[in-house]
Amino acid sequence: MQVIDAPTAPVSPDDAWERSAFHELHGRSLNGFALLLTMESAAVAAHRAGESIDAGMARLDELRHPERAAAWLRADLLARSRRRVASQPRPNGDLAALGVDAGVLAGLAALTPRERAALIAADIERLDPRDVATIAGRSGARLDRLLVGARRRYLVRYLATGPEQTIRGTISDHVAATARRALR
Repeated sequence: MQVIDAPTAPVSPDDAWERSAFHELHGRSLNGFALLLTMESAAVAAHRAGESIDAGMARLDELRHPERAAAWLRADLLARSRRRVASQPRPNGDLAALGVDAGVLAGLAALTPRERAALIAADIERLDPRDVATIAGRSGARLDRLLVGARRRYLVRYLATGPEQTIRGTISDHVAATARRALR
């Protein structure tokens, strides 16, 4: 998987270590989130993640808490992606080359960008529910309904592809196992 590059804008020596740490802390995981969210090529996903990292670096004073920063970055990436990515993207070879099977690709493609972002954050990354709420722009019962619907649509599409192995355990366990293979 391609890792996003640090921004090239000049920074003062005093700020350089903060920016480097911010990038180091969030870059790789945000890149993986972008790849699953956008379902585009690794290069395009890395570019999208880089845009959000750059936007986050401009707000370093506000994004001191690592988990809240991770949620803000993902919400920013979702907002940017929703403007440019079709809600039904076509699966790509970069994900398949990382070991994401056709069923998972079909399941993710069945979701809207918001549903996909919430599912990835909640079930793959296992972020705190308040962070998932930030990312999805929903909270409480509305977030619960979004996740239940996303999980249902994902599972229906996944099973329709005729997976070779039987799913054991919860759907989140299966999604998480597949994502771990993809994000190595």
